[in-house]
Order: sequence, then C-alpha cells, then structure tokens
Amino acid sequence: MTASAQAIVAGAGPAGAVSALLLARAGIDVVILERAQFPRDKPCGDCLSAAAGGLLARLGLLPAIEALGPARLQGWRILGPNGTGFSAAFAAPGRADPRAAGSAFALPRAAFDLALLQAAAAAGARVLHGARVEDLIIEDGVVRGVRARRAGKLIELRAPVTVGADGLRSRVSRRAGLRGRPARRRKLSLTAHLELDTPLPAWGEMHVGDGLCVGIAPVNAAGTLGNVTLVVADRFAPAVRRSARDFFTAALQRFPALPPSVRGHRPDRLLASGPFDLPTRSVIAPGVALVGDAAGYFDPFTGQGIHHAMAGAELLAAVVGPALACGHALTTDALAPYARAHHGLVAGPRRVQRLIERVLAEPGRAERILRRIAARPDVAQALLDVTGDLRPARALLSPGLLFSFLLPHPQVA
Repeated sequence: MTASAQAIVAGAGPAGAVSALLLARAGIDVVILERAQFPRDKPCGDCLSAAAGGLLARLGLLPAIEALGPARLQGWRILGPNGTGFSAAFAAPGRADPRAAGSAFALPRAAFDLALLQAAAAAGARVLHGARVEDLIIEDGVVRGVRARRAGKLIELRAPVTVGADGLRSRVSRRAGLRGRPARRRKLSLTAHLELDTPLPAWGEMHVGDGLCVGIAPVNAAGTLGNVTLVVADRFAPAVRRSARDFFTAALQRFPALPPSVRGHRPDRLLASGPFDLPTRSVIAPGVALVGDAAGYFDPFTGQGIHHAMAGAELLAAVVGPALACGHALTTDALAPYARAHHGLVAGPRRVQRLIERVLAEPGRAERILRRIAARPDVAQALLDVTGDLRPARALLSPGLLFSFLLPHPQVA
C-alpha cells in the first residue's frame, strides 16, 4: 500500500501530537504514525514544569487538561542523603516574573497524552494506531517518507517532511543517521502509581542518594494518586534484572524521609525506561526533523522533558508549516532555523543538568551543596525557576550568582 501526505509525524506523544496539531491547524495534511493504542501508560514522572500551563493556554488546550483533574504542585522539596535539603515555591513572595503561574501540573501520561492526541485529530490530523516505522524512504540523500508496518501489512507513506517524535530510541533518528555518540551515563528509571489513603501534599519531592534518586508527586487533584519514580545508576542494573519489584521496594527503604505510605509500598506494576543518555549529532537532515526525546538526551531529574517536547513542537511547526504551505522543499537550509531555535531551547537547561549531575554523583558533595542552597533562598529560587522553565538558565549560571554562592555564608555552619 502506498499513500501520501504533506507531513508524517512518527510518534503520538506530546512532541508528535503538538507538532501534528499545529501543522493541521495551518492546513497541512499530516499523518501520525503511532505503534501503541491510546490511551497507554508511559514510564514518566508525570510532572509538567511550571511554564507548561502558559504553553497549554497558548495552544488552547488548558481547559481540556484542567478538566482531567490534575494535581497543581506549589513547588519542590529536594532532600539529600542525610536529610539535608531545601524547598522553593513557584509563587515566591514578592516575585515579579509574569510567567510564574504559581503551580505546575502533574497527571498520568495516559490521560495527558490522549488529550493532546485527540486535539490533534480534532484539528484534522490523521492518526494511524498500531503503525510501526520500520525504515525511511531515502532518495538522492533526501528523506521522502517512511515504510511502516500495520496489522501485518507494509505501508509506504510519502511526504515532503518526516517528523521524528518517536522517543529516546528513535528509529527515525537512527535511519536518518542523526544519532550521536554512544551513551556515557547509563541510568534507568522505574515508575509506579500508588493509590494512597493519606493524600500527598501539593508539592513534589526529590530524595537523592548514592546512585539513587526518588521523585514523588501527587498526580490527581485529591492527592490520593501518587507517582513514585526511582532513577538508578547503571551499576544497579543486575539487581533490577533479577527482580525489579524487590529492588524498587528495598531502594525506597533507603530514604527514611519518604512518607511512610510511600516507603512501605510494594507496587503491583512497574514501568521501566532508560538509558537516557542518547544524544543526537543534529536534529535535522534533508526532509526530516527530530523533536522531543528523539531530538536528544534529557535527564529526567529536572522534569522539563514534556514542556520542552511541546515547546520544540511549536518551534518546528513555525518553520515547517509555512515552508509546506509555500511548496518549498524541506532542505537542510530550510530547516536550519528550527535547528537553531531548538538549540536555544535546550542548550542552557542541559548545561544546568550536567552541573546537577556532577553535584549528585558524589553523596558527600551533594550533602554540602544542598546545605549551602538551604542557606541561600535566592539560589534555591533560581534553581526552581530555571528547572521550571520560568527563567533562562543564565539566571542560575550567572558568574555573580555562582561567585556569591561559593563564598562563605554566615548561615552555614
């Protein structure tokens, strides 16, 4: 079977759904290929950074997401190996930043992703569930479409542009030759959803240990459904392979500051993901563009992945939509404005993430740094704002702030 469209989007997660939504609204004939049947569960911390509310409002999707009954997180608490930590709120007293909505959303990805995909379909995007991309159609060095398999049948779908929104292990990225260096930091995550008798507070928490990190957050308005995500270093992989549930349960016991209802829980089901260090050498090639996790590694610690996926889709549609409407070929030069804009979106946050990784790599260092942050509310607020996408990374990485932070502080013992 051979068919055609103006744009193919591989993957129906936030990056793919928003890309298709915006292209369809621009009058582009777009087809989404998704191998899963929605709704589907997704291993994820389920938290959207604070800036996501404004983005959803721009897309006209905020009412639909609010109708799902998400939790509204007021801020985050970060706790170190010995219980040292700090907290910061999105709606800090006296702050003048107009982008701060005062809270961040948290809700299960099954519901969130379905709402985005339904919006794309309502805008006119054609959705093919159960369609797995097997290869790209490449002619004269240009991607002309994809070969996919659906219900046992091979589909050849041609289009001037193919959008790779197919996640960490993107087949579009590999087939287009855009995959970067081999992984250096190999981490994996285990996610469970817990139904709780005692509601969780409207705050996210991150508990940091030696090679382990646990994030917890309520993911419904009542706080009675919680997301617990354990991110572990690769050295624990053999224990995870032996029994993920046993390892997950034992690992939670290492964090005495966790709520008792969480620390003593043995989940019925775990969702696994990783490794996360899968960079790309570029996000564009003739006839193809990558967006979301397919566009490169982003560590789950800061919780910015969903927002950056949707924001990247906005940037992509702003370049691809007008080019397709005018009948222009999607050459590397034509796609270059997207590549530059995407770099501007993710480069600063990734520098912050690398800095956070270096701090957390050694428990003693993490304890010292967390103690200093606890004594510096301005640094704690800057860290929350940057990782919440409310302020640019330079607000945290400015020489003045870093220099003052490194100086002795009278509140630090």
